[in-house]
Amino acid sequence: MIKVKVDKIFLGKVSVRDYKYKEALRKKDSLGIIHGEEFMIIPYENLKKAKQVTNQIFKSKFNDKEYRLIDFDWKPWKEPNPNQRRLIWQIKLQMFILIKMMKRN
Repeated sequence: MIKVKVDKIFLGKVSVRDYKYKEALRKKDSLGIIHGEEFMIIPYENLKKAKQVTNQIFKSKFNDKEYRLIDFDWKPWKEPNPNQRRLIWQIKLQMFILIKMMKRN
């Protein structure tokens, strides 16, 4: 996974430098974006359809490298609701019992 730390969320989007995005594409790897204590992972398969490219070219303050920004909708990972997990298990158990009963008949 190619990891990128971002400082800002603007209008629900985070921006990644194009060379990091291209590195993930080249390595056929996912892109992990970190903002504070939150993170999101964009799988390689979704990289091309999840982006918006800006037209403006920026210049790095440190090495004069030019880059564009690639914007992604910020959708941080959230832990699943434990109550939902319990409900899913109950449904699976009921389905299992129903299938067993149907096989007997």
